[in-house]
Amino acid sequence: METLDNISYSQMLQFRKSVTNSTLGYNLKMLTQLFSLLFINILTCKAYITQKEFCKSAVVVRAKILPQGSLDALAAPAVPNYYRLFEIKIQEVYKDDLSSGWDKNSEHFAISKDTTFNPDADGCDIPASSKATEALLYFDSLDRVKRQCKYWSDVSQFEKKALRKNKYDCKCDDLDQCYDPVSGKKGKPDCDRKRMNQILCTQDANANCVWKGSKKTCVSCNQDSPAKKQCGLLWFLKM
Repeated sequence: METLDNISYSQMLQFRKSVTNSTLGYNLKMLTQLFSLLFINILTCKAYITQKEFCKSAVVVRAKILPQGSLDALAAPAVPNYYRLFEIKIQEVYKDDLSSGWDKNSEHFAISKDTTFNPDADGCDIPASSKATEALLYFDSLDRVKRQCKYWSDVSQFEKKALRKNKYDCKCDDLDQCYDPVSGKKGKPDCDRKRMNQILCTQDANANCVWKGSKKTCVSCNQDSPAKKQCGLLWFLKM
């Protein structure tokens, strides 16, 4: 057995290096796992944005965000400090609690907080462009765009059908209380993040709020379900 006196200086340096590398490796591994969890949580939050924001908003539309100067013939509203002006052309109206009377191809001004210099500002973050950009827009009022806006190209086919067929049930807007028929638990389900935009919460025949989704999602009870024995009745949502 070697004593401390018998250990050479080079051996001590090698031991210290191995300990340091081991510690750094462990710390890097932990940081990687932490960032992975944060990334998954961010994606999970985005997955619920359509139904949740649909129910919280007064008006929901698909619109083209036009290049600046497209509506020069119209009188632009005053824009408060730290806000930006949007020029939009309506394509579809999915919700209109304010009886706006907006029709397809009607053109309007809208304002939102400017996120250019502050990405955390509570405003729509779709940047200005020299070309028209299609987006899903949520409004608090007829001239005020909420933070939650979304490129139309990022809206899934499931979400588009749900919007067009009025499938988002605002009686079930508290998603933490929604029942998952597969797991038998309430709350947001643990779906594959790639399929999180293919589910929604809606009332069943007994007025219970339950998760439903397209085939092969984690909340879909059908012959392809990974836990179909736990499903009981068929909960598959036909779109």
